[in-house]
Amino acid sequence: MIARTHDAPSITRFLDRVLPTVKMPAQYVGGETNQIVKRDADVRVALIYPDTYEIGMSHLGLRILYDVVNRMEGFAAERAFHPWSDMAERLRTAGVPLFSLETRTPLYRMDVLGFTLQYELSYTNVLSMLELGGVPMRREDRAHRDPLVIAGGAGSLNPELLGDFVDLFILGDGEEAIAQFLTAYREERDRHPSRRALLRALVDRCSFLYAPEFFEPQYGPDGKLLAVKPLDGVRLPRRAVVYDLENAPFPTKPVVPFVKTVHDRITIEIMRGCVQGCRFCQAGYEKRPQRFRSKEKVLELAKESYKNTGLDEIGLTSLSSSDHPDLPGMMDLLHAELGAQHVNLSLPSLRVNEQVLELPKRIKNIRKSGLTLAPEVASDRLRRIINKNILNQDLYKGTEEAWRQGWKTIKLYFMVGIPGEIESDLREIVTMAETCSRLRTKAGLGRPGKVNAAVSTFVPKPHTPFQWHGQMTLEQVRHRQMHLESWKSDRAVELKLHDAERSVIEGVLSRADRRVGKALEIAVRAGAILDAWDEHFDYNRWMAAFAEAGIDPAWYAHRMRDRDEVFPWDHIDGGVHKEFQWVEYVKSVEQRETPECQIGGCGDCGVGARNCVTIKALTGYFGYSMPKEKAKFREPKWDPFSEALPS
Repeated sequence: MIARTHDAPSITRFLDRVLPTVKMPAQYVGGETNQIVKRDADVRVALIYPDTYEIGMSHLGLRILYDVVNRMEGFAAERAFHPWSDMAERLRTAGVPLFSLETRTPLYRMDVLGFTLQYELSYTNVLSMLELGGVPMRREDRAHRDPLVIAGGAGSLNPELLGDFVDLFILGDGEEAIAQFLTAYREERDRHPSRRALLRALVDRCSFLYAPEFFEPQYGPDGKLLAVKPLDGVRLPRRAVVYDLENAPFPTKPVVPFVKTVHDRITIEIMRGCVQGCRFCQAGYEKRPQRFRSKEKVLELAKESYKNTGLDEIGLTSLSSSDHPDLPGMMDLLHAELGAQHVNLSLPSLRVNEQVLELPKRIKNIRKSGLTLAPEVASDRLRRIINKNILNQDLYKGTEEAWRQGWKTIKLYFMVGIPGEIESDLREIVTMAETCSRLRTKAGLGRPGKVNAAVSTFVPKPHTPFQWHGQMTLEQVRHRQMHLESWKSDRAVELKLHDAERSVIEGVLSRADRRVGKALEIAVRAGAILDAWDEHFDYNRWMAAFAEAGIDPAWYAHRMRDRDEVFPWDHIDGGVHKEFQWVEYVKSVEQRETPECQIGGCGDCGVGARNCVTIKALTGYFGYSMPKEKAKFREPKWDPFSEALPS
């Protein structure tokens, strides 16, 4: 039982005793370079990444919010992460609450607890951290003066799973929304006699806030959701959008961790949003419209960040960095300005297009450990289904150039379980990976190159065209993984297959309604914590939790949805309207592509052409003139897994 009698001095005494006995003790002490401590703030916010320090400290969104809040007069942002299992056990045994790093304030003494939701299997960590912090798990059990529990990020696109545990969800971009919300909170918190009244005042002032307390799920006799009904005249929430990315807040003095993190580098977001329209990609739809930072702005941020951190690698990140219209020029400018200081440039997984041929040449100054490309699928027919318009020849040309420039490893990202997938599509994954490997020999460079082919399992996500589709079963995924292994013949190619069981749980949680929250709580009580880590995940524990809660996981993960089915997230503005998503789903069944906005014109996805300031800052291009395609609302006549693989 976590005691509510602790303060910073008692927590310090606890740490003095236990730090020599736990793994990576530096993650619990705070005091890093560029940490900000504001002891006299009116409002104290704990920004929480519900995973370990080494994961959370790499997250750019957390860094941005930390900078935004601490720039506000009277507000303090502090950090908290989920402790590793050894420290969590010591906290529980001693009855000491989880605390912030900056001032070692127990979480239950903070004003606001703000969780970043990025991955479904971290949701149990949210509940675990509330318990460790001395805060009641369920929102109905919190008193008026308990911290407000808020959440944002990708997980807020379907907030219903956590609807019984989170007070408020911030929908959409966070930079401007967090400042508006906290200003409203400070003005309203002492005006209202109850927690419910405070929540109502906040949602009335901030259109991007979703309070589950004011929405009631209604179910039919067959178990399907009929509606999520707003109560007391509360309005439906709308996501917040930062339209001017060029001038948006960005941290150039981030906290420098004491320990090595997953991404131990400066990270600069060069673009937000993507209009390629890949039908599996939730972020591609939710983050519209597409916005860019100019190369001059990126250089300014890079130079300031390098001066303030000393980190010698800069990651240029976005959903699809190779689609930035001036990426080659940006990289040339950064290299010219920072190359003399031996600052390296890195890129995330790259979309395969004509720029892939040029990029290995332009980033030849970086450590050539590995170049990552994301073809996603390897056959033309699956590309038409998922609407990923790429060419094998671009991939192969870029790969051969990478070998010539001295790259040691090529990493390729693929998926299995795409709707409509057949045996020949899977065989193409192995063929593509082995072809990339042998291109090193073809280039006259000796032995085949090392290729790591990471193969994940497709999970249908809310607010995408595949939200109507069932996920492949565990047996079907294992069947495909077995065949991939058996087809591989090149020893220079390594297949890295994603855990099929974990994907099933992800599929259940990603499309869950509020009823599944009971299973989430049962799983936490049974020890389902830090489940993104292999050594902690237990599939059988999850199955037992679903059974105890009366939840059929197959009903959520594997069932096909009718066109008119109400989704648990239909009342949430995800950026693109449902009618457009349905048209895209039908086109996937018919293997028809939708060109990206710049090429095919505005398809009226719901964002609005006037708001689509695509490449405005760089080219002055504001809108599109081509008419939208007429919607063809009909049920697809298709059994997606009818063509079975050989046994």
